Amino acid sequence: MKSLSLLLAALLAAPLHAFAVDAVKIDVYLAGTLEQSVSLVGPNSTVKFSPRDTPSTTCELRLIAPEPVIVEMKETSTDGSKEVAGRAKLLSSGSSFAVSEIKGAKFRSPYVLVRRD
Repeated sequence: MKSLSLLLAALLAAPLHAFAVDAVKIDVYLAGTLEQSVSLVGPNSTVKFSPRDTPSTTCELRLIAPEPVIVEMKETSTDGSKEVAGRAKLLSSGSSFAVSEIKGAKFRSPYVLVRRD
């Protein structure tokens, strides 16, 4: 009974903001046009989508770190070509990152990620 009281007291003393998880909102642009708006909540959360003009391609965004925002982007095509992946760091609201800048990764499409929270 004593340990239960101590556990309850510890949980009540913990700051509530430690349990709150804010969504990270990212806009994905393809050739200058907004392709997808995604929200990622918590580390390792993922979102998959297919670009409108290329339904044979699937993109996946996975949140690696919430602050500064680090996301991993994968582009997979059903035509048998190799999967491409890379990580992008978005430091502040409004910052952007062109996936063509990822070293060693050759994405088939010119994606730009923009942080909008």
